[in-house]
Amino acid sequence: MKRDKIIIHVDELPQEIKRGSLFSIDSNNINPFTHGIHKYPAKFIPQIPRWGINKFTQPEEIVLDPFCGCGTTLVESLLLGRNAYGLEISPLAKLITKAKITKINPVLLEKEHSKLVNKIKGGKWSSSYWKPFIEPNSSKWFKPQSVKKLSIIKKKIEEIENKNIRDFYTIVFSSIIRRVSNAENQSQKVYISSRFPKEYIDPIKLFLKIAEKEKEGLVQFSNVVSKKNFAKIIKKNALKIDLKDNSVDFAITSPPYINAINYIRVQRLEYAWLNRFSPEGLKILEINQMGSDKIIADIWKQDFETGVKSIDKIARKIKKKSGKHSYIFSKFYMDLEQNLREVYRVLKKNKRYCIVIGNNVIKGVFIPNDLLIKDMGKRVGFKFENAFSYMIKNRLLRIPRQGRGGDINVDNIVVLRK
Repeated sequence: MKRDKIIIHVDELPQEIKRGSLFSIDSNNINPFTHGIHKYPAKFIPQIPRWGINKFTQPEEIVLDPFCGCGTTLVESLLLGRNAYGLEISPLAKLITKAKITKINPVLLEKEHSKLVNKIKGGKWSSSYWKPFIEPNSSKWFKPQSVKKLSIIKKKIEEIENKNIRDFYTIVFSSIIRRVSNAENQSQKVYISSRFPKEYIDPIKLFLKIAEKEKEGLVQFSNVVSKKNFAKIIKKNALKIDLKDNSVDFAITSPPYINAINYIRVQRLEYAWLNRFSPEGLKILEINQMGSDKIIADIWKQDFETGVKSIDKIARKIKKKSGKHSYIFSKFYMDLEQNLREVYRVLKKNKRYCIVIGNNVIKGVFIPNDLLIKDMGKRVGFKFENAFSYMIKNRLLRIPRQGRGGDINVDNIVVLRK
């Protein structure tokens, strides 16, 4: 994809964008309202769905995000007076999204917040307390005093009777787990650095600080969002969307990166402390994630082509280095084709699907995902309308996308029209 060499510095994306433009979004205000409740790998900045929603929809229309992650699109849809549906397979992401999009009576929230703070501050120490099981050695991940204090917080949150408020504080609790653990904060691999050991952070002090901040954001959100608008996480997944034909006015998403992020493993400390999801179920989700490398040899050794020349050509290059990774790449695009067909089905005529994705490298082979999505979209029936890019800043987790300089350090927005 050709781009202008000039970087355009903006706080918000302009409505009219020249094909190939490269933007630097310089605004520091990326986590207002409920956007900042929980960090999440490779998540949208709100300016991206905000641009698409403002440009391609009117108030009360329907927005869809088939890989909604932690819910940025759904939050923006509500703030802009639209209705929204999201799909997601990650249980933690769904819980984060629920916490972000659920309006709660501010008076009730303030009351429950005060009760929770008083309970936590007055939490009694006990010789016995709940501890999570984390393979391979539970005791190495957290300092003993951290486990005790996290257990107090968890117990007091579980005593909240209102489910929506309980879920909100559960996610605030989850948001501090990595920071108070011994694990390195920003690595995809959950590991403890021997060179740079972390200093102790008091979980109770951090939780109370974060809870106060996020409570204020939720109060603001609840006061601003109209009661007549809705946002929902719907059943099934991005490959089988549980919506009627021609029912959606706009779709925007950022699909998973190929062979880059195992969301379940990245967040395994959080999953362990939440204690809501079975290890067996999480292992199944690991396998079923798009772009997952959890594939047995009997499957990836089979010949597999998509029928799209540009994709199959790259798959053959990867296969020279690794048959397994060639299969992962091809399977990702076959799954993406199914998603494109489903979004095409539910979109109204002349409506758009915006896909945000970066280019990456697999086994030394450069993957121009923006161009490949354009080709796959045409095969499904979409018309290519526009493509531009923005520079990545402050990504939560370091993603291995090294390769051709600027092509790797940006995310690309591909606009397809039905």
